[in-house]
Amino acid sequence: MSLTNEPPQLNMFAPPCWRWNTACEISESSLADQILEDQITQDAVDYLKSQDEAQYPEIYEACQIFQEDGLCRAEMEARILVGQSDAEIAVHCDLTQEIVDIYEKLFFSVRHRTTPSDWLLKHTVGPPHFTGFKDHHLRQLWAWFALHGVPEVLDQVIWAYYEELEHTDDTGLSIYLHPGSYVHSDLQAMIADCVTPYFPPLYQWDHVFLRYYQFIQELPISEELQTPPSQNYHNKIKVAYGVLTSGLKVITAVWDCNLPIKESPTEEIENILRMLDLQKTAST
Repeated sequence: MSLTNEPPQLNMFAPPCWRWNTACEISESSLADQILEDQITQDAVDYLKSQDEAQYPEIYEACQIFQEDGLCRAEMEARILVGQSDAEIAVHCDLTQEIVDIYEKLFFSVRHRTTPSDWLLKHTVGPPHFTGFKDHHLRQLWAWFALHGVPEVLDQVIWAYYEELEHTDDTGLSIYLHPGSYVHSDLQAMIADCVTPYFPPLYQWDHVFLRYYQFIQELPISEELQTPPSQNYHNKIKVAYGVLTSGLKVITAVWDCNLPIKESPTEEIENILRMLDLQKTAST
């Protein structure tokens, strides 16, 4: 029997860590001696049965990263989502390419999903996108930015976090919004909108995203994106910071039927990608 790491036809509801889940189930069942066609899943079964860290060091390290659910996992998953290679991710996360490869295959198998989808949103961001991000949802926030497929923006989102980490005692999403933060106001506005999605939008999220992209790329800001932030823009950032840090309770705003309805997440992402493509075409 030939062993392969080619992804088989999967149940569309299978989570990104389906291989690890399968290995756990098999290692604890009467099928533990069965030889699987999928090499990495077979290796995971053997590791779980033997607990031999020396024989399977990459699986051991990948498992530790997954279970600790810290900054390394958040950054690696976001960079996988945004489409970066194992080599690029290894440099950013100070890991070996082998560990990144094993992690993606065992715990975060999403690379076969090449376009925005509800499946990706469900398994990488989940309920916070609809109910509001909490202070501990850093991994989900980075995943949300990664889903837009723009590595330059994700780099800045992650870089801004580590920069602010040196100047505040905050550790969660609030690090982006704390008073005196040096985080760009457009990025703060987008994060504030993620924290309080139940408020009527004060601005078009995709326009703010594109303006931020143009800023970090040192491109001329498009005329239609040059609208300066209003006082409400800054007030929303303050409210979001309060929600994250003090348990501030907010009453869901009553929607005015004349206000525009927010696009679905997939439509929002596709709209941004389409506008970026048009921008690149116009500049060539």
